Amino acid sequence: MNTGLSKLNKNLICVSIGDIEGIGIHLLLKEFLNNKINNFVLITNINIFRNYIKFPSNKINLINEKNIKNIKNNKLNIFSFKTKNKNTNTLDALEFAYQFTKNKNFIGILTLPLNKYKINKNVSRKFIDQTSYFSNKENKKNSNMVFFYKNNFFIPLTTHIELKNVYKFFKNKNNIINKIEALTITLKKDFKIQKPKMILAGINPHAGENNIISEDDNKYLLPIIKILKKKGINIDGPVSGDSMLNKENKNNYDAFIFTYHDQALIPFKIISNYEGVNFTSNLNIIRVSPTHGTAENLIGSNKANSKGIINCFDIINKIYKNRK
Repeated sequence: MNTGLSKLNKNLICVSIGDIEGIGIHLLLKEFLNNKINNFVLITNINIFRNYIKFPSNKINLINEKNIKNIKNNKLNIFSFKTKNKNTNTLDALEFAYQFTKNKNFIGILTLPLNKYKINKNVSRKFIDQTSYFSNKENKKNSNMVFFYKNNFFIPLTTHIELKNVYKFFKNKNNIINKIEALTITLKKDFKIQKPKMILAGINPHAGENNIISEDDNKYLLPIIKILKKKGINIDGPVSGDSMLNKENKNNYDAFIFTYHDQALIPFKIISNYEGVNFTSNLNIIRVSPTHGTAENLIGSNKANSKGIINCFDIINKIYKNRK
């Protein structure tokens, strides 16, 4: 793998193709043609791109190992590479994107949504999700899947696991404490929130209802919160997940922490209307993705919202400036 995009001296963003059959690439190109975004390089095999996407050839600037520095501002810059098929194209693009950004050729990565099932079935059974992919690349055990929209943060402490196994992760107090401490550092460093206020949802309905429904919340979450408070971290809870996102709390707290994936994503997607950003915290690189998913059924319609793509570019630039 040649990653010789050296010394470009531009604040370029790297965009991995995601699922070529998904809505992501269409929304990206829509905003590019509308002159809303242009300072990026798309990572994809050019033949696969042309097979699935109708785009004027005269508006494409093709980059490869031989003309690696030939970036043109008025063109769609595509870095092409050899790959086997549309599914390997998705995963190989992530690899190139990571290596390029690790070598500081780009200020960050925008990963267009992919289909986890296609990758897991056709390329690698080890693939879980993009958050885990990048966390594993840097051996970061305390990365968090952070969802951002209009200065509010939604964080699931566990992600793609079976619901029946969620409580088991909170038996390891140190692991959860470390993740929340890392989240606090992220809010301070990447978003300049000097004294972040956080609130944690319970595992069970009504946070266990004082042990009537379950003892898990008092048994596992309360000790974690007490330790974090002793460390000077401003966190409250556990509270009932169904009432945590009220108007008062939205005004009083920066980060809403949830114990499992859908507990966070359901309210987040309703509030953000698919304009939000998925950010992988505690990495050396900056990696974000729009939260609208692949949404193949929306291709060609006017129902798809591309604001998530724009917000991703904005967040990468914001974090990059804050880290300097």
